[in-house]
Amino acid sequence: MSAISYIPDQPAAKVHASLRSSLTALENAHQCSVLWFGEVMRRKLFRDLGHSSINQYAIQELGFCKSKTDDFIRLSRQLDNLPAVREAVASGELGYTKARELVSVATPETQDTWLKAAKGTRKELIHEVKKAKRAAKVDPGQGELLPSSPSVVAPRELPVCFRLNLTPEQEARRSAMVERLHRLGGVPNDRAELMLEALAALLETKELQGQKCPRGHLANRPPVQIHVHENAATGRMTVQTEAGERELSKAESERMRCDAAVCEQGGRNMTTIPPRVRREVLARDKHQCQAPGCGRTRFLEVHHIVSRQQGGSNKTENLMTLCASCHRLWHERGSGSVVQDQSMTPVFGK
Repeated sequence: MSAISYIPDQPAAKVHASLRSSLTALENAHQCSVLWFGEVMRRKLFRDLGHSSINQYAIQELGFCKSKTDDFIRLSRQLDNLPAVREAVASGELGYTKARELVSVATPETQDTWLKAAKGTRKELIHEVKKAKRAAKVDPGQGELLPSSPSVVAPRELPVCFRLNLTPEQEARRSAMVERLHRLGGVPNDRAELMLEALAALLETKELQGQKCPRGHLANRPPVQIHVHENAATGRMTVQTEAGERELSKAESERMRCDAAVCEQGGRNMTTIPPRVRREVLARDKHQCQAPGCGRTRFLEVHHIVSRQQGGSNKTENLMTLCASCHRLWHERGSGSVVQDQSMTPVFGK
């Protein structure tokens, strides 16, 4: 059923029928858009389109507001955890509005029971959902917003697995805090980046409490520094982890060369960007990632728009501030060259 074009001054029955038809078409469109959105998120297709996160993609490419983005992310993730419900939505058996209600209480074990309940009216389903929430004392505002699928890694880059076992109470706390963070905005959606940002915030708080450095100084330097070894013969970079020495991908290596302090045995330490210039670029960009739709304020790095290998200079107009995720994405897509893509065009604040 498709929407009826608006024609004024129709009889009441005609207006009512046209409105119902249009509402049905809107419901079908919502179902399809959530499924397509989930496809982009699940396969991380937003990276192919020049965005480091699904949030950035939704805001920049789809024109979503923050609340609509959060709503689509939440529903898409919940549908991925409920395959029977997702299939019912895809086949048209379950409408968008009923699906939104159902996923807030259904689990993989109870999804079939809830699908049977959804065969009644929407009013009846809402009544059952509210009753279940009261019985379980579940806060409707809580929801799982972290990705459950592993990140796609670059060729030759071996991931380091980090597992954490939580008690049910700890998981409830984690889930509620993640939900609140995403409501506030400006936080990464990737599980690994979110953990690193949380640790960086805790470290910053502890340093400020201990008065080890002024707040202004924290904004000009990364929360931690890591040592990377480059093999002069092969040009490959490695980093030491608790899981052993791991080789960095080509994109990560190029990213490191953009903004680093280079140490050669027996020689002086040299920075790829003079500290004064780096401070100037960070200040110009207001200590925020300049990738459209991002705006993160931690793990900031200064990127050469035209790489030094291609003759790019350390002049401020050739430098821009990016967070680690967006910086890595730039090099993955551009291989160290100028990225001809409107989605990553630098926009500098005055």
